[in-house]
Amino acid sequence: MKSPIDNILIVANSGRLLAQLANNEGISCLVIDCFADSDTQQYALQSIAVDSLALINVKQALSCLKKQHHFSHIIYGSGLENQLPTLQYLEKIFTILGNSSSVFSTIQNKSNFFLQLKNFGIRHPEVSFYTPDKPHNWLIKPLKGEGGVGVKRYIESAEKLDDCYWQKYCEGFAKSVLFVANGEDYQIMGVHQQYISQSVYGDFLFSGLINQLEINKELQQQLNDILTDLVPEFALKGINSLDFIESDGQCFVLEINPRPSASLNLYSSNLFSVHINIFLGDGELNSINRLSSCQAYKIIFAEEDMTLEHAIDWPGWVSDRPQKGAIIHTGMPICSIIADGQNERQVEDLLQARQQTLIKLF
Repeated sequence: MKSPIDNILIVANSGRLLAQLANNEGISCLVIDCFADSDTQQYALQSIAVDSLALINVKQALSCLKKQHHFSHIIYGSGLENQLPTLQYLEKIFTILGNSSSVFSTIQNKSNFFLQLKNFGIRHPEVSFYTPDKPHNWLIKPLKGEGGVGVKRYIESAEKLDDCYWQKYCEGFAKSVLFVANGEDYQIMGVHQQYISQSVYGDFLFSGLINQLEINKELQQQLNDILTDLVPEFALKGINSLDFIESDGQCFVLEINPRPSASLNLYSSNLFSVHINIFLGDGELNSINRLSSCQAYKIIFAEEDMTLEHAIDWPGWVSDRPQKGAIIHTGMPICSIIADGQNERQVEDLLQARQQTLIKLF
């Protein structure tokens, strides 16, 4: 595909996924992220690793990239939830192919977000912005977070944190819906069940997902009703996702991720171009094919501090491959794996087998 622009800069905690999608469609890209792993370097014209997406770090990386490349458009992924000044700075000097900082901050404002859910009559777990009188069965969550980092079961002795809120634990299945929107209308691309793990970084850390090929009509209608309300309310554009808990056939909304999410790992079609077209094209939502097979994506975390002292002959089903010499601390991601098959059991068995294969490689 011929891109309507020269180079696209990708800014994300991990830019590999977006760089790979761009590369698959023949779109040249540059990356600023926190890893600059071997995959990202393969897909990007240039990749620069930063300690975080704080504005000072991103400015330094931009200065380096500008010496060798011309670019005027940016797509951002996860990682800016705690770095809103970075997004605000970027949109002043570049064209952002994504939701604006005002949309992003509005959704990140949890009190406003849950108030809007209440106004629309949308179910969600009970929340509180004050310490609960009876903390049993409550979670403490960062006001600005991503990937479940910092989400923990709240205990009465826990120190009060100004940058957190409380949410009643909701029994059920953690799921997400991936959709593309143009500010008014939307199209659902897929529904996924999430894998959640416990780590030093949180009790509910996102560790992957598997697509749900069959969704009952009632849940499908609930998701349609929710997005019909929220997409125009927040003027959402491009590829976004909504996290929810399915409990007893009911959908309880957790949050909206107003940017491309990890579930894109399961898709290989022209979704990068679809996202770009929302902002630079006619904004029409052309029909997108749903996944016809069962696929899963899983993040492999380090169970202890480790250093990759030797080069590894990575299997083809491994992504986000760290470079030789990489130091990976306990609880940090090492890499990710992909599996597909005819049904969920087959795919999950394959994920387990591949994880054991990786352990032997390490």
